[in-house]
Amino acid sequence: MAVQQTPQLTTERPSGWPDPAERVSPALTEPAAAGWIEFLGGRMGRFAAIGRARFFTPLRTILAVAWAFMFLGALAKSNCAQGVADESGVLQLNWDGNRQYTSFCYNDIVPLYGGRGLDQPGFVYDFSWVEGDLTRYMEYPVLAGLFQGAMGFIARNTYFLADNVLPEVGWYFYLTALVMACLWVATARMVAELAGNRVWDTLLVVGSPLLIMHAFTNWDIPSIFFLVAALLAARNRKFWLAGALIGLGTAFKLWPLFVLGAYVTLAIRKREWAPFAAMAGSAVLAWVAVNLPVYLRNPEAWGEFNRLNTERSWEWTTIYAVISRATGWSGFDGPGTPTILNTVTLVLFLGGCLFVLILGLKAPQVPRVAELAFLIVAFFLLFNKVWSPQYSLWLVIPAVLALPHWRLLLTWMTVDMMVWPILMWHMLGTENKGLPGEALNLVVLGRDALIVVMMVFVVQQMLGRRRDKVRDAHHGMDPLASRPEEWTRARTEVHA
Repeated sequence: MAVQQTPQLTTERPSGWPDPAERVSPALTEPAAAGWIEFLGGRMGRFAAIGRARFFTPLRTILAVAWAFMFLGALAKSNCAQGVADESGVLQLNWDGNRQYTSFCYNDIVPLYGGRGLDQPGFVYDFSWVEGDLTRYMEYPVLAGLFQGAMGFIARNTYFLADNVLPEVGWYFYLTALVMACLWVATARMVAELAGNRVWDTLLVVGSPLLIMHAFTNWDIPSIFFLVAALLAARNRKFWLAGALIGLGTAFKLWPLFVLGAYVTLAIRKREWAPFAAMAGSAVLAWVAVNLPVYLRNPEAWGEFNRLNTERSWEWTTIYAVISRATGWSGFDGPGTPTILNTVTLVLFLGGCLFVLILGLKAPQVPRVAELAFLIVAFFLLFNKVWSPQYSLWLVIPAVLALPHWRLLLTWMTVDMMVWPILMWHMLGTENKGLPGEALNLVVLGRDALIVVMMVFVVQQMLGRRRDKVRDAHHGMDPLASRPEEWTRARTEVHA
């Protein structure tokens, strides 16, 4: 009698990708996913050949979901990119009826097209305007400003393709969204590789509710792309490249710089300084190479980012704003430069970084890169005086790679997503039937509380008091600090 055999897996796979036989199925480990999996046909049976899908592989499924959520993100902002014909028949942007608030479609991409001179020829950091007695310039870090300028150039010179359909600024918005969507899909591809044997966790990244609200609220996706590319380069031992990518990410938005804190912690703990020195050195060189030409051309324009961040007060959804709205206390706001607030935020953040360093050095086992990075970025967001709601996108990938607890992460992302519509509704003003400050305070505190819970879980994980799903899936190793062939050797040693 013939014996039915389980199909054998091929051992050939792309470099950098793990053995499909080691892949963790969310149907077995994540209650939040089990219901959907049963709806789609149920989990794999005992005769299924993992890794033999002809088309809908995990990666293709992840990329398909990424494109779908990019479409939803653009659709969520589309009401702010539409136009209405003026008396001469030319389409003009239409924000009548406070639609940017009532439909929650506000984004910085649309108003800054004209507000920062992107609709005009010329170098983006040469454009200026006057506010009171102050001359203002582009307030974004250099690479972000250059990106905006490049997209403005493309939009102006291709608008003839859409001049009867959209206002020029709407065309600029959709072109920018398309480019950033491509960068996001490339980011998803890299996250899938970094997730290793837990590749399905990447669905939490590409299917995050935060993407619907904030994929195109601002220009945050390129900085996330640079950071994830740096993490992948470091995993592959390309430390000079990793540092250069961190430098470019920092030239786009400041926050990728903080991830170096994770690597310096590991360098101190392992006493391996060469990789960190290479990363730090190339990061500085890349940042200087981007920034120096703009600084030499126009120092005042180059310094606008630092000036604005030094002189501005708290943002609407920070803990300082909650305290001010709840108590009426304005102690964080001084005349001119908010010195007290700047000092408080800096001291708190440095204290958080010191906590992460000590924890990383004292933990019973070497902490994972994602755990350290998550804690550092979370401390920055919680203590910073500016938390534009789209900043929460920065936390998605570190959170998923550090703590892949699906129900907790989806709960946080959903609550965090709701900060935006409630903020928009609040900004209408109570005289226009907007929400009072108490409603905004409630959702902000709920978001912050969930992030604190996640941080506590990560600390417990690092101290060995909570199961680490990622280590378990990689035989005790960190997938952001070791390659698949090392996981295989670790598995062999364990079984031996």
